[in-house]
Amino acid sequence: MGKGMNNKYLVWGLLLCFMLYITVLIITPGEIDWSLSFSKSDEIPFGNSILFEELEQLFPKDSIQTSHSPIANFLDDRDLQDGSVLFINNRFEPDKFDFKKMLNLAELGNHIFIAAVYFSQQVQDTLGFKTEGNFSFELMKEDSICLNLVNPKLKSPWGYYYKKAYSNTFFQSYDTLKTTVLGLGDKAKTNFIRIQYGKGYFYVNTNPKAFTNYNLLIRNNYEYVFKCLSYLPQRALIWDEYYKQEAPISGSEFRYILSQKSLRYAWYILFFGILIYMVFAAKRQQRMIPIVKPPENSTLTFVETIGRLYFRRKDHLDIAKKRYRFFLEFLRTQYYVDTASLNAETYDEIATKCDVPLRTVQQLFDMGKRLVEVKSISEEDLEQFNKKIEFIYDKCRDEKK
Repeated sequence: MGKGMNNKYLVWGLLLCFMLYITVLIITPGEIDWSLSFSKSDEIPFGNSILFEELEQLFPKDSIQTSHSPIANFLDDRDLQDGSVLFINNRFEPDKFDFKKMLNLAELGNHIFIAAVYFSQQVQDTLGFKTEGNFSFELMKEDSICLNLVNPKLKSPWGYYYKKAYSNTFFQSYDTLKTTVLGLGDKAKTNFIRIQYGKGYFYVNTNPKAFTNYNLLIRNNYEYVFKCLSYLPQRALIWDEYYKQEAPISGSEFRYILSQKSLRYAWYILFFGILIYMVFAAKRQQRMIPIVKPPENSTLTFVETIGRLYFRRKDHLDIAKKRYRFFLEFLRTQYYVDTASLNAETYDEIATKCDVPLRTVQQLFDMGKRLVEVKSISEEDLEQFNKKIEFIYDKCRDEKK
């Protein structure tokens, strides 16, 4: 009798230890995932969910498509005219058939935008460029790089600083007859070029991390990304998800299960559960284990925290300046208005193109000029300033319809 009771206590003791171990695994918050995803579905720092959501500001909503297969397969029975294909990956290594399709698309007048760190030899040889990476320890200590554009209308006076981006790759050489330099990185090294191919172009950027969630939330870095993509026509856009996928793991399905953290834990739970049941054949039904809520999505919290911190600063002047700067950029890119010298002729041009009263334009720019002179503004002033900008935006939207 005593021996049977001891075995019973041993069984329940082992079962309790196992359940405690599993519970700890489940409730322990995971660390932030810094993997290089670049996927539109991922909200992790190096995912592209924010950029994909904001693409509607640059391209017609109905014209944005997502490809989960090679471009040659995706466009097998479709036509693309004066459209664009967007690749944002860590590595860009298409097979020869898919790359040939991309070359054909560009030759017919389409645009291929590629942001990647590593390029296959086939891509480099065909497009006539060679890249080199600067992975010095000093650069890793700084943990940031400065990027900027060459076009005076797009160039920032201070540049755009990106953190967690020490993979500083640049172009060592390129075909100067067909290539235009569009952007520079640290030490004025070329990191963004346009290559003419037939009637179309290849746009190649060597800093894909600049397009990710993490860096889009830092200061005004979103401007750099939008300016890079502004070179593409505002027509059909294909967003690539296929080349973001890692190469399939060799071996059996079982090896794949063990390579994935969540699947591996599920397998362990299933295996040990069956083993315990088979060995001890429990005689009575076990007490139900309370449901433990899964850990919250830490990446979503990360994004929300950044947003709340920015709002709580209550720096109305800074917000107004950013709105004003973005509005000027809108006038330059959408209506080709020279905002370098604001005068009566400029006001009249804006009023005519946007179909708004001249007095409204004058009042808005008078308020914009005062932003440089004052040290702060009230929330009411910010609200009035924003209403005037939104009024012109609305008029511009109605005009385009």
